Formats: sequence, C-alpha cells, structure tokens
Amino acid sequence: MKIRRITANVYEVPLGMVNAFIVEDDSLILIDTGAPGSVDKICAAVREIGREPEDIQHILLTHAHPDHAGSVAELRQLTQAKVWMHAAEFPHLQSGFVPKPPQPAFSSLLNKLLYRLFVKNASSEIPAATADELIEDGDWLPLAGGMHVIHIPGHSAGQVAFFMPGQKNVLFAADAADNMFGLSYACFYENLADAQHSLERLSTFDFDVACFGHGRSILKDAAERFRRRFIPVHQTTKAPSEWIAVEKEAIAGMHEPAKKT
Repeated sequence: MKIRRITANVYEVPLGMVNAFIVEDDSLILIDTGAPGSVDKICAAVREIGREPEDIQHILLTHAHPDHAGSVAELRQLTQAKVWMHAAEFPHLQSGFVPKPPQPAFSSLLNKLLYRLFVKNASSEIPAATADELIEDGDWLPLAGGMHVIHIPGHSAGQVAFFMPGQKNVLFAADAADNMFGLSYACFYENLADAQHSLERLSTFDFDVACFGHGRSILKDAAERFRRRFIPVHQTTKAPSEWIAVEKEAIAGMHEPAKKT
C-alpha cells in the first residue's frame, strides 16, 4: 500500500476514492475508516509504519457517511479502540443506515455529475456500530497533545473537523472541501449555506497542513489557500486581501493546550 507521510506523526492512507489518516502518538489514532471492507488496507498501512493494528486505541469519525464510517464496526471489534464522533451522526452509525439528502446541493455541474456517478446509487447501509464518546464543537480531545473539535455542518449535520497544533499545525477538514482537482467545494452538501459558513470558519484557523477525505493533503500554506478560496472579498472598497467573514486580528491562531494529558 502506498501511504503518504504528511508530518512527523501524520500519515495519509488512501482507501480507493477516500482517505483515512493515522496519527502516531504513544498509541495510534485513526481518523475515519473508509468504506466497508477497508480493514485489511488499514491494517497493512499500520504495519507499514512499523506498528500493529492493536496499537489503534482511538478512532475519530468526521461523520457517518459510508465511505468514512463503513469499517468502524469491524475495526472496533478487532482493536477495542474507543470511537469518538458528534452526537448528530451517532443515530446513523447506531442504526447502520445513513440517508442521503433528499435535495443535495452542488457548487458546480461537475460535482453534480460526480454525485450521480458515484454517490446517488451507492448503498446507504454500513455495519452498525456504537460510539464511546460523543464530541461537540470546541472540545479539546486529550489525544496527541490536544486536538480541537470544530463542528462544520453543511456536508452532513454532525460533521466535524479536527485541528491539531504542533510543529506544523494540521487541519483534518473531512468533506467540508476536497482537493481532487485543486482545492474546491466537496462533491455535495445537505445545506450549501451552512457549508459555506463552515468553510469560512475553518479558514480563520492558523494551519500549515490540510488533510481531506477526498484528494491529496496540502502540505504548505494551507490556511492561506483556504482564505483565498473560501472567504469572499469586497470587490469595491476593500483590497482583495481583506475578508468579509473575519478581520485579520480575529484569525484564530490556535496553540497547544497549556497542559497535555
């Protein structure tokens, strides 16, 4: 398997058209699990970095869509890892069924075509599982020195991103956006206005690296690229570098928690 090292302790794990991520600490943290049937690939990726599947002690789910949470039940049984997710996504994981939005919203004709080709007729069922910890916006998870939870509805009601400060600040952006054909909007959204607000909010964080559910991670100047792409600018009285959503002094420059647990 061709995994990609993103930072000293973050690995991008390609699982077909979707990515999972391994964060290496004393134990391992897995962010998302791919579609059903991805366990062998994930275990191979873990061994490729010199660890064993049993080292996975935490699984963070960005949301419950089948391509992100489809293998969590099998992995949880295999590793006994603790599963973390937002409360709004938990009923879908528990029932094993993730309904598609009745009227999906698209940012482009290309995304509408991709949805029809790859998502519309795909199964909405996943092996049912449970979560051990329900997380909310603003939570600090006591993992890898501290991970900040950012609730980013739009693609799904309970989607979350994870911000991990360190020598390089890393944003796990889930499906708020993708980087398949360059940094852009995700294939579809439940609510486009919520998604745009979520992207503006993510753009105010100070991150060097951005990791996506779909597409390659951005390894340099990622926050600046988010701001240029997702924060609208005044076209008249303000310079293009000034943003409607936030002023420069309001950009959230997150730092590591005072105490690591």
